[in-house]
Amino acid sequence: MARNQGGAQLSFLIVSLILNLGLAFVIFSMNGEYQRELSSKIDAKEKLDLKSDEVKALTEEIFGMRNLIQGADDLAVPTDEVQSLIDKAGSEIATAKGSSNPRSYASLTDLYSDSIDTIRFLNNELNSQRSLAEAKDQEFMETVTSKSNLGSQLNEEIDGLRGEVNDFQVQLEQSRSRAREESTRLLEENEQLVQDHSAMVYKLQRDLSITQNLLQRSNDRIEELKREIVREQTFAMIEPDGEILNVSEELGKAWISLGTKNKLRRGLVFDVFAYQKGGKRISKGRVEVLKVESDFSEVAVLENLDRFNPISAGDQITSPFFDQSDVPHFVFAGEVATNGKYSVEDMVRKIELFGGVVSTSVALDTDFVVAVKGYEETEEYGLARDLGVTILREQELLDFIDF
Repeated sequence: MARNQGGAQLSFLIVSLILNLGLAFVIFSMNGEYQRELSSKIDAKEKLDLKSDEVKALTEEIFGMRNLIQGADDLAVPTDEVQSLIDKAGSEIATAKGSSNPRSYASLTDLYSDSIDTIRFLNNELNSQRSLAEAKDQEFMETVTSKSNLGSQLNEEIDGLRGEVNDFQVQLEQSRSRAREESTRLLEENEQLVQDHSAMVYKLQRDLSITQNLLQRSNDRIEELKREIVREQTFAMIEPDGEILNVSEELGKAWISLGTKNKLRRGLVFDVFAYQKGGKRISKGRVEVLKVESDFSEVAVLENLDRFNPISAGDQITSPFFDQSDVPHFVFAGEVATNGKYSVEDMVRKIELFGGVVSTSVALDTDFVVAVKGYEETEEYGLARDLGVTILREQELLDFIDF
């Protein structure tokens, strides 16, 4: 605000200085023109006086010559003197007419005639100089009047500017007053805003702390739910591939609902299980495919786990080596086998013998991860849990390849 006030005062001083310089220049110009006009008028007057003196002298000479011509009653005409005057008059007349060659006259009559012409010439010259002097005087008066009017106009403009400056000073003072009031109001508003901001910051910090606590609790709950959701997918949780259609205890055989249309192969071993109340699943034994027909197959009962609850019609069957749409993919997780009979390499060969494919890493098309000793800390096991891949225990695999 102070910078703006200083700028306004500086602008006022600059305007005043420019006006004073302009007025001084105008007055100086008027004075110069006035002096030139006055000098011109004085020169014209001096020329006029000079011409008047010349005319007066010539007139006197003419009257003298007239007396000489007419003569006097008591005096005779002095011829020599008259002749001398005639010769002298020729030079003076030539000078009066602006010529450097003196004229010669034979008689006073010739001199008189030429003198009359010279007088007329000088009179005309005098009138011309008088007219020129009057014109210069008129021009001078007009110039003086014009400069006077210009001075009056400048004075009026200066008075107007002074009035505007006074009005501007009044407006400036009013602006300063309003600025002081506005500054006071803004300071009060700023102080109030600072107080409101401090209160808002405190509230936001408190809300942020509460939100962070709630977020941490939510994240903990999410992790807990994820642990509950991402459970290990075991072999006991996979869906059945088919069911037992009929059983002959005398023959030790049974018939299942899978055939050649299901791409079933001879020699494949299935786990037989049944669902109890509440959806609990219990294993009842194993069967091996002996003969494959179109819609069903004949199987041999390899094992009945409970003789009081033997394999019967309606029981479900499943095998990790059976896949109607693709070849089953296996991945081993862990370091070494613990069964004492087969190494990991042996089990890999067995899986491939039964038509499976063994990979080194878990992918989206992996069907089973075989868990051997040390599997818990492996990347394969963790990824299998995240992807929902079925975990096949070492002994569960042996149930299908060791017979």
